[in-house]
Order: sequence, then C-alpha cells, then structure tokens
Amino acid sequence: MYGRLKFLVIVAFVFSSRSWLKSQSFEPHIGFGAVSELRDSNGVSVADYDLDGDMDIFLVSIHKFQQGNSQTWSRLIRNNGQGKFEDVTEESNLFFQNGTLRKGWMGDRMGASWGDYDNDGYPDLFLSNDGLDELWHNEGNGQFKNVTYGSGTNGCLDCYSSNGLWWDYDLDGDLDLYVSDWLKKNRLHRNEGNGTFVDMSEFAGLDDEGNTWAAIPIDINRDTFPDLYVVNDFGESRLFINSGNGKFSDSTRYYRLDNLGDGMGIDVCDYNGDGNFDIYVTNIYDRLPNPFFVGSEEGIFTNRASELGIENTGWGWGARFFDADNDLDEDLYVVNGMKVINGRGDQNVFFENEDGVFNNISQSLGVNSISIGRGLEVFDYDNDGDMDMLVGNRGTNLVLYKNKIIQTDDRNKNWIQIELEGTESNKNAFGSTVEINLRGKRYYRHYSGANLFGQSIKPIHYGLAHHDFIDEISVTWPSGKKEYFPSVSANQLVKLIEGDSKLYSTNLLLGIDDSNKLINIYPNPFENQITCNFSEKISETLNFSILNTLGQIVYDQILQKTHSATLDLSNINLRSGLYYYQFKSGKNTITGKLLKR
Repeated sequence: MYGRLKFLVIVAFVFSSRSWLKSQSFEPHIGFGAVSELRDSNGVSVADYDLDGDMDIFLVSIHKFQQGNSQTWSRLIRNNGQGKFEDVTEESNLFFQNGTLRKGWMGDRMGASWGDYDNDGYPDLFLSNDGLDELWHNEGNGQFKNVTYGSGTNGCLDCYSSNGLWWDYDLDGDLDLYVSDWLKKNRLHRNEGNGTFVDMSEFAGLDDEGNTWAAIPIDINRDTFPDLYVVNDFGESRLFINSGNGKFSDSTRYYRLDNLGDGMGIDVCDYNGDGNFDIYVTNIYDRLPNPFFVGSEEGIFTNRASELGIENTGWGWGARFFDADNDLDEDLYVVNGMKVINGRGDQNVFFENEDGVFNNISQSLGVNSISIGRGLEVFDYDNDGDMDMLVGNRGTNLVLYKNKIIQTDDRNKNWIQIELEGTESNKNAFGSTVEINLRGKRYYRHYSGANLFGQSIKPIHYGLAHHDFIDEISVTWPSGKKEYFPSVSANQLVKLIEGDSKLYSTNLLLGIDDSNKLINIYPNPFENQITCNFSEKISETLNFSILNTLGQIVYDQILQKTHSATLDLSNINLRSGLYYYQFKSGKNTITGKLLKR
C-alpha cells in the first residue's frame, strides 16, 4: 500500500560538460556580502526559519557578545531566494544575546541547533555556550523569543556546552534535547510537551563525563528506538543503546565502536550503498587516526578508515558526507586545524567517492584552504540541485563555497531533494531513514541534521546521475511506520508528509498548479503525441507551449476553440525527462508537468 505524497517542485538546474568532478571546482561565493567579512566562527547551521522555501543561516561567533562590536555578534542570515543574503539579527530579536558567559579556551559560544520542539511548524533555536545556554522560540512572525529560563534548558554558569542535539529518544512525538558538555556531565532534557523540559540525564544513564564535543542518534540494533553515539575528546567515545524504557546502556565494545582518540566531529552515511549505515569520527591524527566504522547486516562495525584512505585529515573538526557531483554516492569533506604558523597548518580535505573508493582531490577543487576550520554545513543555498558548502573558521573569514560541478554531455547529473514532515513522529522527522529505488538498486540516507557545533533542518539530497525517474521512495519514520511513495521524476524538491494522501505540485519558475482539473493531457508520460481534453469547450484562442526545466520553450502551438486537440510531437527532438506545459490566454495561464519517455 502506497503512502501519501506531497510535492513541491523547485527549479531544475541541468548543465552539460565533458569534465568530471575532479576537473571542476567549488567557487567562494562573492555575493555573500558583508557577512563574509565575519571572522572567528564555531557553529554554522541552516533552516528555513521564515518558511519561504530557502535555507537561512545561523553563524555562531566565538566571542562574548559586545553590543558595540559587531564582530562579536552571532548572526541570523536570511536567504532572499535570489542568491543574496541579509543580516536580520536585530529585527529577529536575536540581537539581545547572552552576556553571562565565561572565557573558554575554545571560545565563549559554541553551537547553534535548529529544531521544532513544540511542533508548530517553525524552527526554534538552541544555542550552546561556555556558561549559560539559550533557547529561542520562533514566534512565526520573523522574530524569536528567549524562553530559556522558563524551559529548564539554561544549563549552568560553569558548564561548557559544546553542542545541542534535538532527537525524540522516547518516541512520544516531540523533540527532546541532549546537551554535550566539554567540562561537565552531559545533560538529557526530556520534552514535556508544554514548553518545559525535565532533566533525565542520571535516570537515563546518559550523564557521560567525557569531554564531549558532539553526539549523534542512530538506531544501531534496529529496534526502532534511537541509540546514541557520543564523541569524546581525551578519552573513549561511547555508544549507548536505548532500552525503550527511558534508560540506556553502554554497548561500545560489543558493536566495536571503540575510539580512544581525541574525537570531535561526526557524521553518518551509507558509503557503499549496502543499506547499513556507517559512522565517521574526526580525531587529531598525530595522536590517533580518524576511524570510519563501516556497518554490517549483523550490526557489528569494522574500522576501515586506513583501508579507504580517509584516516588522516590532520586536526579534524567538522565533517559532512554528501553527493557533491550527483553521481549517486556520498563524498566527504572535512575541515581541520588548530594553528596556522607562517602559512603552515592543517588543510581542509575533500575525498571523492568513486564506487566505494575515496580519492583526495582537495587541491584540484580549490577547497584545501589552510585555516582553522571549525563548523561545516552542506546545503543547496541557491536551489539549483547541487550541494554548496559553508565553513566557519577561526582567525579568518567564513567561506561559502558555491558548487560549480556541471554535468557531462552523455550522462545527465540529475537529482532529487526530499523534505520530510512528521505527524505522528516529530515535526522535523529527525530519526527517519529514506530509501529510493532506481531500477532495482536502492540508496539510503539517515536523517538527523546533527553535526559538530550544530544541527540543521534541511531537505535530504540525492544525486541521481542519469536517472530521470525514481521508481519508488520509502520512508521509515521515527514512529516505526514505513510508508511507500510512488514513482516521481527527477530534478524536484518533494515534500513527504507522514500519513498524508494529497498530491500537490508547484514550480516556482513556471507557477505550476496541477490541482487545476480544467485540462486533461494524456498520455503522460508521452512518446510521440499528446491529446489535450478540456472539461468544457474553450471560447478563446489558446497558446500552448512545452518548456524544458530551464524554462526554455521547445514547442509552441496555437489552439483554436475546441473540446480536444491531438498534437504530433514526433518531429521534435526531445530527450527523455521532465518538461512543463503551459496554456496562455491573455493574462490567464494554466501550467503543469509532462514526462517524456
């Protein structure tokens, strides 16, 4: 039985080239404005805070807030949807930032974690600090309200909160909060559903005393309940298995997830497409190499970092797996560094995944900067179908790299982005597993949004290579329910809602609304001809056009007053894939999708 699907189609961005990823580059985005002059960042995270359809950014300054020194401000940066950004920190009310901080060696402020803790549809924001933490509620009008003290999430003056993790550990449908602390015990705050949180750290057994930088939830034993892998500095990282009764047990060695290095960053992927998720941790290489724990059907992990050549990134911090070149597998970018002396230091590293083999192509891409990289996020800031990279640095400016990877002539580098919305599960659907089927081969993504120094709410991205259609999408929601969604064409942003049966389609470029039933076009998908039937005889002359995904007209025809018209398209050289139809009469326009076999 198929689940329910809600589409939101965005502008497809299709190029052709004779070059592969390794001969292309990421380009620092010069349109980032005055924000690009900001220095000394820790966390960088993204969410569509104003629900206007594009990803906005929160940047964490490491410095204690000083009203007269704008370089000490953490910033909310609004994406205007046209490749430009504007600083809305003051008008959003986030200008009044916490001044009750200590002086930490890693900075006064650490992370920014987006999560809709009250399930009202608007992303809220948790800020982890050296000192008291902050919880900001999104009021839905472009402004935020500081609700820290009423919520019970303020932490303590001598806490050193490195990261906040939103997750639904008890599967009651709302997001709980796990705070990693580099000095004190970690804290688990259970969401009571009324705007308040209760400290369950000791009861749950999650009051880990390690020097924790980050934590990530993943269902290791596949019993639906999310387990937790905690990344510790100066000691052992630990895996806690969720018993389902509110308590956790340390099972690190049983699952062979031992890491005794100086663990800092973490991310999850399925690098070889076998359906078993893998875990990567960044260490300080001179003390212990980075581990890459590869999952198995039996649930036991094997460290294959050295074998795959991704064990050495210097002094590692943030890490992200993503399909940079839309070729179906996930690549890896890691930001690094502790000191830069006379132009020497650790370089950021990009590993290209070629059929399960990783190659260091950082230099050829131009993303191997020597800096003190800290936070990292990848997201499609310009809605063109490929993933861009945002790097927070210390001692130098932050960098937004625009993905300039273009497609080859003979293999379309298609893509799909999938936005999830839970109903029975938490609104952000954190903890979901997404699976797509391409001609019998399946590809998997684990969705938590979690990262070092932050957490993001963003669509799940798949590169689709030359595939024009996805045969099937399935989502295993945090509730444990698995739903199947039917075939969908490439180069779209689709929204899947847990338990929703309605079908909508909107193209932001063409103004498409398929809910209009005045016109029936068949067959769709088509081969050599289409027939347009109208629910009533049209009384005016219509201009009928077919447009490609760039909005270019590839077929144009005048239709006279009629109930039905059959159009011969055999003489048009149209490649298989997605197109759009458009009927115009004066100022009136009706648009929709067409698929060419």
